[in-house]
Amino acid sequence: MFHPNSPGSASHSDGDHMMPSNFFPRRERTLSQCERVLQSPSYEGKIHEFCREKGYGHIQPKDNPSELIFVHVSDIEDDYVPKKGDIVTFKKMLMPPKNEKSMAVHIKLLHLAEGVKHESWEEAVEHDMENRRPSRSNETMENHQNVVSHAD
Repeated sequence: MFHPNSPGSASHSDGDHMMPSNFFPRRERTLSQCERVLQSPSYEGKIHEFCREKGYGHIQPKDNPSELIFVHVSDIEDDYVPKKGDIVTFKKMLMPPKNEKSMAVHIKLLHLAEGVKHESWEEAVEHDMENRRPSRSNETMENHQNVVSHAD
């Protein structure tokens, strides 16, 4: 719920309504939410899918294989990027803001899927840095330098 006097909640008026102009980051949780989750039961499941580039995926719980539970990259507490088929433990919490669906938090890898190449988060970042496309500002600078050198 928006409160006009809460920190980080600058607002502007739109007629008779106060409109929030700054929201807390999506991944921020209150201390009470974190404490409740830590005291909740742990579950076991299998990574159904996970896209490192997008930063999310889904877990298929062992006790309810027809259900898929949302996973966000910030809730993975392990050194390896999860891959399809990895066995994990996790806790569940309701997904804000509507609190209608569950999401997995405190995700830990128990068993890596066999026959699948796994990479650490560090390796993934290095791979991304080596294979990223040059930014437009770099391309513009290179083109400018080529024009200047040909003009000499």
